[in-house]
Amino acid sequence: MSTSTRLVLFPTLCLGLAAASACNVNRVNRAALVPHMTPTLRSGAPMETPAEISIGASSLAHSTLGSTDDEAAVEVPGTQAEGAMRVRVGQKVALGLIYAEGFDAGAKPIDDTQPPVESGNTRGYGFTLTGMIPTGNPKWHVGIDSELIFWSVPYVEYETCVQNCGGVNWTFMEEGRASVSQLAVGVIPTYSTGKFNAWGGLTFRNHPTIKQKGTEIGVDFEDEVEEGSFNTVLSVGGDMELGGGFRAGATLYQVVQGKPAQYGPSVAVTLTIPLGRRDTPPAAAPPAPAYPTAPAGPGAPPY
Repeated sequence: MSTSTRLVLFPTLCLGLAAASACNVNRVNRAALVPHMTPTLRSGAPMETPAEISIGASSLAHSTLGSTDDEAAVEVPGTQAEGAMRVRVGQKVALGLIYAEGFDAGAKPIDDTQPPVESGNTRGYGFTLTGMIPTGNPKWHVGIDSELIFWSVPYVEYETCVQNCGGVNWTFMEEGRASVSQLAVGVIPTYSTGKFNAWGGLTFRNHPTIKQKGTEIGVDFEDEVEEGSFNTVLSVGGDMELGGGFRAGATLYQVVQGKPAQYGPSVAVTLTIPLGRRDTPPAAAPPAPAYPTAPAGPGAPPY
């Protein structure tokens, strides 16, 4: 439900008019600050501790930004922070909570004609579920990451009455926030060796959007921000252990298909903090005892 602040003047009279009376017809112009499109950021390597916290930026800055949907009007943050806390369930599954915030400062519109959004950052919180699938090689795992995030998206809408205006062609502005859900699924093959992990990934994530222009009749109390269609994101990355189980990583990614925004290459960075006692590798099996070789010849003692 939108928590908007409306300056409702003449349109509110339509709610009390008789059935024979005609409501006003409005032309609208909208825009919303929606989250930056990102991949899932956890690798497919198994967790080494019972729990972990990851903090960082799912997007550091814009490279380029354009539009792939002539009807949409969104701003996209250049810098977007993300944090998650995961708890291991068994050896190959992790459950957790995730929080992300896309900053209004530095956000760019995909269309220069759309109205600016000035209602603060876009922020989301939700859940993450990760599975680490082993392969025939103990150094290779395939991570299956899933996320469900609920975003609070700021938007703006200008309405201009063009018909049944009571003699005055008025205009008013609505600013508010809409709640929209975002689902992501990532497939992350990962190679682990010593202190290093390296991975490549493919993520599918829906991109919230809003239709810029339209016509409304009477008073419209519905949210205009939509979940949007799924985008496809390719990514490559790696991390290394800094000591004590702390890991620093970076991911380079590119949106290769989707609406409403056309992205250039983006970079994410993360720091993973271990919680709890680290797993100890299994002790090596003791070497087999060496038995002496029986000497050759007729006088050799039996063994």
